Amino acid sequence: SKAMRILALLALAQACSAFSPSPTPFGHSAASLRPASAATSPRTAPSGGLLGLRLADAGYGWTNRPPTSISSDNVREAAARVSVSGTVSIQGAEIKYDYLPGDGPTVMYLPALNRTRHGGVANSLKAWCRGQGRSFLVADYFGVGQSEGDYKDASISRWNDDTCTLIEWLGKEHGQTEVVVVGAGVGGWVMLHAAQKMAASVVGLVGVAADPDFTEDLVMPNLSDDVKKKIMDEGSSEFEWGGKTYTLTKTMVEDGKAMTLLDKGDKSIDVDCPVHLIQGLGDEEIPPEKALRLSECIKGDEVVITYVKHGSHELESEADFKRIHASISEIDRYLGKLSWSRSIRAPV
Repeated sequence: SKAMRILALLALAQACSAFSPSPTPFGHSAASLRPASAATSPRTAPSGGLLGLRLADAGYGWTNRPPTSISSDNVREAAARVSVSGTVSIQGAEIKYDYLPGDGPTVMYLPALNRTRHGGVANSLKAWCRGQGRSFLVADYFGVGQSEGDYKDASISRWNDDTCTLIEWLGKEHGQTEVVVVGAGVGGWVMLHAAQKMAASVVGLVGVAADPDFTEDLVMPNLSDDVKKKIMDEGSSEFEWGGKTYTLTKTMVEDGKAMTLLDKGDKSIDVDCPVHLIQGLGDEEIPPEKALRLSECIKGDEVVITYVKHGSHELESEADFKRIHASISEIDRYLGKLSWSRSIRAPV
């Protein structure tokens, strides 16, 4: 009878659904919908991550995503990967790096002033990238940590050149031609210059209390005459800022004048990739409104600012780490939708 045929069809549909994976919402990987604690576990492979996005590419019509190096039946390989340390010779100095193999775009972290590659944000990003099956790169700046060089010769220009060289090295040595750069403090200054110089490779930026122009618009105007004189006469001096001790050099000050970004007017920073700025309202080192000024100076329209009530300059709480991870995931989703939009408009 007709009723029996309907019941048989319903039973067949129910049986088929038991063997079909649950659909993933558009633009989201299975990993992005898991609790944040699972996403940041260094040894727990997510049930998808970037691999999940790639497996869904055909269904969504996304194109141009970098190829995965993880097979669909071996996702847990991602969680077992460990980073390797090495050096890259740049302008006569050996720059020390940590690299985690994985899929792209590579997450590249640029530390804050006087900070090494082993800070809280760097370690959090490495663990998160490992769980996502994603590649990650962090390096000590010239003159900092285990990298060679005299800190008195370090500058924004030098660190920018080294960053661009490392991005090129990623492509040549590891086949990773695209990066999402996360810059903290002075790293946010460096990343903006690198994004302009390497526009074809830098596909997204995340600023963590990004502090472009800090030598010109914040530090030097507020230093005592004695400290300024010591910097100019002896080449460097320690100074107290926001309750912490930093070292500022004559080279950094003079080079900073040529590398300013916020004094050129609205939309003067030639960056079109998506940008996320995370800024603490309790920042003891830079005024929170600096993020607003930076957004006005960036040429592109895809700029998102996240203000964190009571957030400090370091932004190194567990909640802050999750915000940084979420910003990278949001950039991934934006890039996926952009690729899909371009593909449907492309001539056949």
